[in-house]
Amino acid sequence: MTTPTNTTQIDTTYLQGLQKQLQTILTDVDTQLAGAGASSDPNVTGWLGPVDDTLTVQAGAQSFNAATALINALKAMGGSVNSQLTWLKKVLTDMINEITTTINSFSGTESLNNDAVSTLISDFQNTINDMNNPPGSSPSGSGSGSS
Repeated sequence: MTTPTNTTQIDTTYLQGLQKQLQTILTDVDTQLAGAGASSDPNVTGWLGPVDDTLTVQAGAQSFNAATALINALKAMGGSVNSQLTWLKKVLTDMINEITTTINSFSGTESLNNDAVSTLISDFQNTINDMNNPPGSSPSGSGSGSS
């Protein structure tokens, strides 16, 4: 009697759908990093700039303590959000590229043995490394997540 072997199924149609969804998220992240530009919202005046450490408000002169505190807090928050968005962009880009490589390697639904699964996991190493090293963590991914 033969023992059944465990197999992993790779469905390229599913991967193509996932890739499309990830690309949509990546486009949104790119928009946030670049800034939305001029707003057509009548409740918003001016230009919607990128989310980074130049984020500010028209709160008054630097000599006004409350305005200075608000501007400094916005700059710190904008820089932190920018770090997170930049990391997310890297993760999404690597995932999309690695999914593309996987799709190009297979056709239809494929059954994989353990060796093929090991190869597939090594193909996703950039994404795995990205996920283990978010902003504020140590390079090994063992940090506390705070900076």
